[in-house]
Amino acid sequence: MKTRIGYDNLLEKGVVAASSQDAANPVENCFDWNTADWFKSAAGGTINLELTLATAGAADYLAFYGHNLPSVAGTIKLQYDLGAGYVDATATITPTDTKPVMVFFGSQSATNWRVVITASAAITLGVLSFGTALVLPRGMYLGWTPPRLARATRLVNSVSEGGAFLGRSRISTGVMTSLNLNNAPDAWVDANWPAFVLHAESKSFFFVPDALGHPADVALCWVDGEQMPPPSHVHFGYMGASIPIAGVIE
Repeated sequence: MKTRIGYDNLLEKGVVAASSQDAANPVENCFDWNTADWFKSAAGGTINLELTLATAGAADYLAFYGHNLPSVAGTIKLQYDLGAGYVDATATITPTDTKPVMVFFGSQSATNWRVVITASAAITLGVLSFGTALVLPRGMYLGWTPPRLARATRLVNSVSEGGAFLGRSRISTGVMTSLNLNNAPDAWVDANWPAFVLHAESKSFFFVPDALGHPADVALCWVDGEQMPPPSHVHFGYMGASIPIAGVIE
């Protein structure tokens, strides 16, 4: 099991330009980590989202959520340019639903990146990220619920004055589970955990609990609660933490 977290986002570190953009829904909306706004292109066709960095930035994943690509025959892929023209970092992805997507590739480093989208009509894109994934030293253990099975639907029964059952309402609240850091070496925690905590205190992130066994089990998550639980020692030289999270899987 390889648990991966996608929070490092090169789009936040450089200058981003869209080849087609609706003035009311600018490209910046797709990398603010919010799901209440989105980027929208001015029309269909080929839409390039080009990133220019001052210094080379590395990436080994692409993730996105909150899009309309299936309804506009849309495709998406990530490319980078080392000076001889753009090269594909990912294969072309053709989503068939609107679930979160996170794909991985061999790490590449470049100052020029672009996301290429094709569509038959204007596209919308809520959250887009690519960068270096955080790979946890160990996966999720027993007693833990994967996002795909962690639906947090609230059920409300309707009953007449005489006690007759009149039906039931379902109120979707996404999914609720936990992100568990298990037996991580002290050195790994010191080098990797603080930056993730700083991000997760105010922003959402992509979460793939088992990138090898269940690569499609992807969630866009956020911390559920008033405080980010700190790690603590579980064995000498090893630390752990359990973070309650909420999120969306579709």
